[in-house]
Amino acid sequence: MSWLLWSVVAVLAGLWSVTVWLCHVVVAALLGGAGHLPVKEIALPEAWTNWLPQPVSESITQMLEAAQPVLAAVLDYVPALAGGLTVVAWVVWALGAALLVLAGVASHLALRWWRRSQRPAPRATLRPS
Repeated sequence: MSWLLWSVVAVLAGLWSVTVWLCHVVVAALLGGAGHLPVKEIALPEAWTNWLPQPVSESITQMLEAAQPVLAAVLDYVPALAGGLTVVAWVVWALGAALLVLAGVASHLALRWWRRSQRPAPRATLRPS
């Protein structure tokens, strides 16, 4: 029975590893291409300007225009964060793997305790004197 428990832990650890790896690949690709985003083309959609009141629409447009240099500067540094992402991915993976192993150990101990509680108590026998 404990082999089944540890098999489940192993399968979950494999799924955890694949999930962390895929998330790392996707986020690294997004961060790597962030420096090429067209920041100067960020604007309020035409449908929103027709729907919002004119003062609100103008204030949002001015705010977007004022934020463009800041966004451009931030996006220039974002690809450099991809290297730190690898460290974060390893730390997250290690924490998740440690939790899976701890859950496996706790389940193993609980299974062992349950098996011992299911055994019939030894009968007391009288010895002839």
